[in-house]
Amino acid sequence: MDLADWHMWWKRRGARELRRILMEEWDPIRVRGVPEAADEYDAYLGPLVARLREGASAGAVAEYLTEVEEDRMGLGKSSPMRERNRKLAARLLAWYSQEMAAGAE
Repeated sequence: MDLADWHMWWKRRGARELRRILMEEWDPIRVRGVPEAADEYDAYLGPLVARLREGASAGAVAEYLTEVEEDRMGLGKSSPMRERNRKLAARLLAWYSQEMAAGAE
């Protein structure tokens, strides 16, 4: 997918879908279902999709999610959180790969 098509995908569908995934499957501060918080994780969409676009590994994506939670949000270290982030990172890589394959058709 060329860059112009990628930007169109991101504007039309990508950002919205990534926002939904983060809210439903990540949601570290538990704001799911709060209408006023629908954009709570938007600051992380760009850095996250940049990693996906650059071909980051699941480990690197999980590391980013963990860094956001532990350092930026100040939620502290948690083994269950880290495990959730590893699973979510694999899910995000699969989602992104599927989206890019569909866009190339």
